[in-house]
Amino acid sequence: MKLLIINTCSNRLSEKEFVLPFEDKNTRTNHYKDLKDLNWADKILITGTALEDNEYIKDLNKFNWLKEIDKPILGICSGAQIVASLFGGKIIKNKEIGMVEVNGNLFGKTRFQVYSLHQNGISNLNAFEVLAKSKNSIQAIKHKSREVYGVMFHPEVRNNWVVEKFIEV
Repeated sequence: MKLLIINTCSNRLSEKEFVLPFEDKNTRTNHYKDLKDLNWADKILITGTALEDNEYIKDLNKFNWLKEIDKPILGICSGAQIVASLFGGKIIKNKEIGMVEVNGNLFGKTRFQVYSLHQNGISNLNAFEVLAKSKNSIQAIKHKSREVYGVMFHPEVRNNWVVEKFIEV
């Protein structure tokens, strides 16, 4: 299985925290502003970025390919915001930092702790099922008719099983 990692970081230093944990021999990484061969991958992961990095919001049109591509996709934090907005959702202000408890059903887990680091959230998710929530935020979504997922928390910090389960889907 080949995984394309799409980097949303505008600062190269942030890549060490938000991109590097996902890279291995079966991955290829491209920045969203310099996308290359989308057909190479079996699945696509769109990374998160630093708390104050909102450059991706100005560039949402660079993600229009999401509407057409027929591959499983997982968006993490800013990636989830991108996924939601491309399918009619809205990016809203919703700051959440630190460990939070999540309830719902994400890849078979119904209650778990996650590390959240976001100043934005998502709403108006008519095209999505909400899979999990924390007290203050929607934490996980899945498109109603496609294998397109989003998580607002950072599985690279504490919940690697999320990416492992996504790869199994």
